[in-house]
Amino acid sequence: MIKVRFNGAAKTVTGSNYLVQTDHGNFVVDCGMFQGPEVEHYNLEPYDYDPSTVDFALLTHAHIDHSGMFPKLYRYGFRGPIYATSHTIQITTELLLDSAKIQEDTYERGEFYGRYTEVKAVVYNTKEAMDTIALFKTVNFGDEFEPLPGIKVKYHINGHILGAAAIEVDIEDEGRTKKIIFSGDIGRLKSPIIPTFDLNYKAEPDYIFIESLYGGIIHQDREESAVKLVEIIDETLKNGGNVYIPSFAVQRTQEVLSDLREAKEDGRLGKDVKVWLDSPLAQRVTHIYMTSLQNTEKSLFDFDNLIYVKKFKQSNAINKMSGQVVIAGSGMADGGRIVNHLTRALERPKNTVAFVGYQAEGTLGRQLVTGEKSVRIETANIKVKARIEHLEGFSAHGDTNDYTIWINRFRSNNLKKVFLIHAEEDRAIALKNHFAHEGLNQTYIPSMGEEVVL
Repeated sequence: MIKVRFNGAAKTVTGSNYLVQTDHGNFVVDCGMFQGPEVEHYNLEPYDYDPSTVDFALLTHAHIDHSGMFPKLYRYGFRGPIYATSHTIQITTELLLDSAKIQEDTYERGEFYGRYTEVKAVVYNTKEAMDTIALFKTVNFGDEFEPLPGIKVKYHINGHILGAAAIEVDIEDEGRTKKIIFSGDIGRLKSPIIPTFDLNYKAEPDYIFIESLYGGIIHQDREESAVKLVEIIDETLKNGGNVYIPSFAVQRTQEVLSDLREAKEDGRLGKDVKVWLDSPLAQRVTHIYMTSLQNTEKSLFDFDNLIYVKKFKQSNAINKMSGQVVIAGSGMADGGRIVNHLTRALERPKNTVAFVGYQAEGTLGRQLVTGEKSVRIETANIKVKARIEHLEGFSAHGDTNDYTIWINRFRSNNLKKVFLIHAEEDRAIALKNHFAHEGLNQTYIPSMGEEVVL
């Protein structure tokens, strides 16, 4: 018998964690952090299964909502291998150490865990993060391996970010092989700096677990959004303001840097314009991207007057100048150095804040892109006078059209059920309706804590 328990990313976007129990042994797919006011408290709660009974783990990609709670799993007794691609391991190492340090620093300052709880806690510390990192085992795309007798696994290129995979799992059950595919996060068909998902990969799975984040939505054109960003920067700087770009450290920052480099090279952005990358984490991740993707003498990300900000004191000084472009984390303006910038920047009408990604419910980013005229940052009430732009074409996630192309490779008479996950419920419902229109009716939207038998 095969049972799957949905411990996260079911009728919500974050906290990806699926416990798969079989007659051969148990494993989890992803173990991610919950983000946002309605779900953040789950990070502090004990698991409703015993992590010491989990034999191994499969990680789809590095993003913290997929990887960020593996050290918690370790804290509660997990000691098995965590399989992931080499690039996923490199990036996840940076993210887990950064997450542990943030938690430790927050606790030492006597502050509550996260923005939405009233609990002082460290979910895991640096040592536990390092012990977890030691459990990683490298997987190559396309290579089949057998973590336990009766269970075979294969990773496939999935776009989205460097190293991201869809995972194919074959499990011997009741006298036959049952094939399951976990999508992880699905990249866009048109991907600017990394390959998209593998269009040549076809299979006939029994079950599919598919991201539904942008169900019912078609993205803005990626190239149009890149052009628009440069236009916004040019207009703002000419008016004497600064442009602040809240950006995720992984993939989004690298895409934006690549776009700005191209704009400088073709003259749409002045070579003397200073761009400050004010995120030590994004700088380290950019180095991983550079060493992985750089195959010519032409730099992918570096350009004239790109400045890597190292010290917090240097970060503070930027706001005293005008005519600057600042890229800083976090991407939803929910923490990191961008928050310090926005406490000053938002009240200045000449400034622009340009969001280049998804903004979850309850985050400062969501408040700003939906037009709030006053926001609370830490203990201060801030009037929003700056120009706010939301360029949704930058998303590294696929949209409904991409999901359709992705899943059509796996449609056959074998397909029994498609589970719609990694989405707020309305988006999952929209994708369910779209798939029904396409003749795919075997869809189901699971709930948190639900358990199903395959």
